[in-house]
Parts: sequence; structure tokens; C-alpha cells
Amino acid sequence: MIDVAPAISSTRRRFLSTTAGLGSLMLFLPLKSRADEPVDDPFVLIQQLTGKTPVETERLHLEMPAVFPNGYTVPLSVAFDSPMTEADHVKNIRVFAPQNPLIEVAAFYFTPEISVPRVSTRIRLAGPQYVLAVAEMNDCALLLAKSWVSVSTNGCK
Repeated sequence: MIDVAPAISSTRRRFLSTTAGLGSLMLFLPLKSRADEPVDDPFVLIQQLTGKTPVETERLHLEMPAVFPNGYTVPLSVAFDSPMTEADHVKNIRVFAPQNPLIEVAAFYFTPEISVPRVSTRIRLAGPQYVLAVAEMNDCALLLAKSWVSVSTNGCK
């Protein structure tokens, strides 16, 4: 005796192919989580990235043009008022652009009594945004400075 499987009806076949198609489409759709949402508060962003809460200070100077024609080469200068002694020095300064695909755009490291905590460079910006400079002190305190920069074109394509 030959066992014959029942034929699959066209509605069942259509349901299975639609389900398989939608399932494979879901593999290619990015999942959006709360971690992917932009953070507007710079203090919360730095807390999420470093695990420490920064303090805004006048000792850290972030100089950038308020308006720049393109986001490809935006000038940036960072300086820190510090005697750079063993007891009081800045260990590093990190620069963040929260709207960029890669949030941390630069990091500079310093040593006491040898280096001057002052740098100039150019960075790319994805659009108008606050740029944040965070200095980590020898006692692990974080100090923050921010500057608004408006660019007309996206430099992070």
C-alpha cells in the first residue's frame, strides 16, 4: 500500500510563502532600540559613554566656528588651563560629536610636566550639532566644554 501525502491547498501554500518572505525580510530590517536614539543632554551622553558624570568648567576651552560652510573639515582647537604637575594635570581630552555615525571623533593624551594641553585639528561633522570636549583629570574627574557648530553639508557620508 502506498501512502500519499495530502496535497497542500493554494491558500496554505500562499500563507507559507508569504510568512517565509516576511520572515526573511525581517532579517534585513535594522532593529531600533532605546540605545540607538540620540541623546540631547550632553551630561547624560557622557555618563552613558564613560560611566562618569562630567562637570562643566571654564578651565577647558573648545574653540570652533559657530557657522562653517561644510562638514568635511571643521577647525577645532582645545586648550586646558593646567599647571601640568604631578598633583594637577589633565590625562586626556576626548572630543564627541553626538550626531555623527561615530560619536567619538578625536582623543588626545597628555603627560605631566612634558606636554602642553593644547591641540588644533580638523574634524568631520554630520550636521549642525553641539560638539563636546571632555577632559579627564589625574584624579579621574571629568570636565566638559561644548560648542554649537552649524554646518550646511554632511561631512560624514
